[in-house]
Amino acid sequence: MSSQALLCIPDARLRSLFSLLLTDSDAQVTACNDTEEFQRVLVTRFYDLCAITLDATADMAAFIKTARYLSPDSRLLLIANKDDVERIIPLFPLGISEVLLQPINPKKAIAAIHKLLEAREGGNSPEMVEEGGAEHAGGQQTSAHRTHHIVARSPAMRAIVSQLWQARQEPLGVILKGEPGSEFELIAREYQSMCGDPNGYLYVLGHHEITSEGLATAASLDRLNDGIPRTFLIKDLELLAAVQQAQLLDFLRLAKRRRDKDRPLRFVFTVAECDEQGRNLELPFIEELLFVAPVVVRIPALRDRKGDIEPISRKVLQDLTAIYPEYRARAMKTGVVEWLSGRLWRGNYDEFCAYLRQVIMECPSREISMAYLTTREAAFAGRPAGSVCPPPPLTTTTSMDTTVATANALPVKSTNTTSPFGQNKSGRMTAKELLATLR
Repeated sequence: MSSQALLCIPDARLRSLFSLLLTDSDAQVTACNDTEEFQRVLVTRFYDLCAITLDATADMAAFIKTARYLSPDSRLLLIANKDDVERIIPLFPLGISEVLLQPINPKKAIAAIHKLLEAREGGNSPEMVEEGGAEHAGGQQTSAHRTHHIVARSPAMRAIVSQLWQARQEPLGVILKGEPGSEFELIAREYQSMCGDPNGYLYVLGHHEITSEGLATAASLDRLNDGIPRTFLIKDLELLAAVQQAQLLDFLRLAKRRRDKDRPLRFVFTVAECDEQGRNLELPFIEELLFVAPVVVRIPALRDRKGDIEPISRKVLQDLTAIYPEYRARAMKTGVVEWLSGRLWRGNYDEFCAYLRQVIMECPSREISMAYLTTREAAFAGRPAGSVCPPPPLTTTTSMDTTVATANALPVKSTNTTSPFGQNKSGRMTAKELLATLR
């Protein structure tokens, strides 16, 4: 099997030279005009060798990090001038495999290309990893990818990372299934990062936009965008009306037949497999959707991955105190994480994060202790300190930066009961009383 090479060389003469050298080395060459096209093409398939010139972008360090993130096993060849040696040295720790200095010596260039291709062939290629078994392939791929938006310490979440990594090449995206309150949006952002857009935002389509015209407009706007393809998020498919379900299926079938390999459409669908009471939902629409988007990633419940409780707690604590430095809590004492792990969070990730944020905001000391949690639970439940009781029901309100949970929210009663006409009444005045007062 011939090797695959990807070039990002703005200079036409230099690009022609390397295309000729790589072709003579039995490599199939793909050339890109700029760095955005390079990233977009690198996502679509695996390349053994990637050749980049130093003048291709102003921020070469960030570009190399992105290229290494999108294709960890590819060999990166950097082409630069002799005067740019000081700029090249800091780039070596980022993952550069070889450097060629201009003017290019064809013999040295051929030797460097053969060296990189032979080193790549000596390692495990993606095809060899797939043939080595599912478990080995999953371990190989998850070890090469570092998550940015989700916590994946438990084996169940690492399996999800492996499934998302393998689903990058799917033409229409993935379906996320899980219990209500799971981290659907965070996993969708992680999938978007794996598809080559780690710093972008999800294009969320509301249910009122799921029409033939709305979907066609969103797809057309995405094709007009010159950057990395967007990732569309459609949440709560179980609540979608039957008319909109039919229009969505028709659009996806047409998009799959007319799919563009250079600029694919990517959708992330979220489905709750049960209601808030735990009763399973019968969704015949999802069975029809599987014929169009067959990849389903099931998110395990938080109670089944207790190993993620500790890193999630630490992440919530660090993020919240970084945004609001006035909160005093900075750490958790021994036993707090174990106590949190032993609870049954029926609302999964959303309920756990809302409860933990409320605890952090109300904590009066620098460390969250078991004594504070026990006293707080006793105050909510009206029981003496020392008894263990389930957490109170939470009412969640969303702000721009964080989700604030308030327990047992009660309406505030006004203390001023004096009416503007000098009467002391708790209710409103009737029309007859008002006319009598004015007369």
